[in-house]
Amino acid sequence: MKDRKILFFDIDETLISHKTFTIPESTKMALKKAKENGHLIFINTGRTKSLIGDDIKELGFDGYVCGCGTYIEVNNEVLYANRVNKENYNTILDLLKKYELKAVLEGEEAIYVDEGAEDDFLMSNLRKQNYPIKPYDLDNMTFNKMFIRYDDNKYIDNFCEDIKGLFDYIDHEKGTREMVPKGHSKGSGIDFLIDYFKIDKENTFAFGDSNNDIPMLDNVSNSIVMGNGNPDLFERATFVTKNIDEDGIEYAMKYFNIID
Repeated sequence: MKDRKILFFDIDETLISHKTFTIPESTKMALKKAKENGHLIFINTGRTKSLIGDDIKELGFDGYVCGCGTYIEVNNEVLYANRVNKENYNTILDLLKKYELKAVLEGEEAIYVDEGAEDDFLMSNLRKQNYPIKPYDLDNMTFNKMFIRYDDNKYIDNFCEDIKGLFDYIDHEKGTREMVPKGHSKGSGIDFLIDYFKIDKENTFAFGDSNNDIPMLDNVSNSIVMGNGNPDLFERATFVTKNIDEDGIEYAMKYFNIID
């Protein structure tokens, strides 16, 4: 299909509303129509595969870019997976302990937490969503990236400096940072799939709302920011659509003639 387009979607506040904690029906129908029209639809998320819920899987995506480009799957086949080298586990955990930080180590099969963080606010929220959670296990765990809630911990910059040879970070400005292995991003995942499918760059689209979507938005020809997204992203968007709860995904797809 000469005019085939490839569309990449963030999850939180792009597909899933944080007001209703559901996917708008208009979004579900728009995704279905896009596929029926011969276009490719992909999740592109900071979440690792273990954090992809059934509500997303049921939408019929052609594949997933997970963990900020550390894992790429097409039609149930894993094409790429970058896991943190086990030789670095002790270094990472020692630095977390040194700076009194607690991290969620995010993997494809599970997420791993410090057993001492069982009653932490972040942990309780993760448990409510029934994610597969296990304690740190040097021998048996594998993970792709990290998420740190540091609140008022004054050592977070020291930690990031000490570990900069292994990880870059995304600051979410709410006392949280996403630690991503160097060389990986939502943008690197897009590059991989553009090459894999031989898609013309002009037929690439990305839909997002927050700072960790910047590499994705910057790496396509058509960048769509949700109306409920970070206003700082509006100026770098090709198009600012309506809010997620105002049928923003459907509105943007119609604007670009992806669907009728």
